[in-house]
Amino acid sequence: MYLAINEHPGATNILRDLEATVDTGKLLAMQGMEKGRRLDAHITAMYDNICREARTLAEPAFAWSYHEVTAITGHELHLAGGQTIKSRFLAQKLAPAQGVIVMAATIGPRLEGRIKEYQATGDTLASYLLDLAGSALVESAYYSGFQQVEMAAAAAGLEATTPFGPGHSYWDNLADQEVLFSLVDAAGLEIILTPSYLMLPRKSVSGISGIGRGFATGEYHCQYCHLRCTCPLSRAKEAAPA
Repeated sequence: MYLAINEHPGATNILRDLEATVDTGKLLAMQGMEKGRRLDAHITAMYDNICREARTLAEPAFAWSYHEVTAITGHELHLAGGQTIKSRFLAQKLAPAQGVIVMAATIGPRLEGRIKEYQATGDTLASYLLDLAGSALVESAYYSGFQQVEMAAAAAGLEATTPFGPGHSYWDNLADQEVLFSLVDAAGLEIILTPSYLMLPRKSVSGISGIGRGFATGEYHCQYCHLRCTCPLSRAKEAAPA
């Protein structure tokens, strides 16, 4: 697939042919269970069925757009379109950036609808596990799309930082979601932003990555978040093989 990073600045690109995965091992890791722990056959079958159902319900999609950085001050990123992202943390981490990629991803509303059905019938465990599986799937879709952007950047001789997203402790100003949504057409994925800056469908994520040269390498955004010891996705990341 041809993906030029800065060929059409500001234009939103949408990818739908994405790999999004979740399996029993991922769900167990998200719950903090030890790797290799033996489970009864009926428990394993239940987890497998939930993962299979989640994959069937997911409709992964990813949107991204490139924006030139005109200046970075001590706590602001200024973009060519006149938008400003105010964050001392991002200004430091993206300091060498010549541009930024603004992204959004979702797995659609079907899985969330199924969770509500489980809740309505009182199947709390199935709703909980399916919710976990949905979180894993939207993260998988997000990074599947980002990897394509990352490869396109590499083809142009550029680097991409790890994605950073509003709502984490290092970027707790959810109002910045409004800025991101002005930079990428998330509506093309049927994602809407509520007045309290939450995304619907709930299994949706947004973020930003710096494009340029000379960034610190080998970083992952969870290491900057205060919730990294308790977040299910962070626990699963730490449990993954190196």
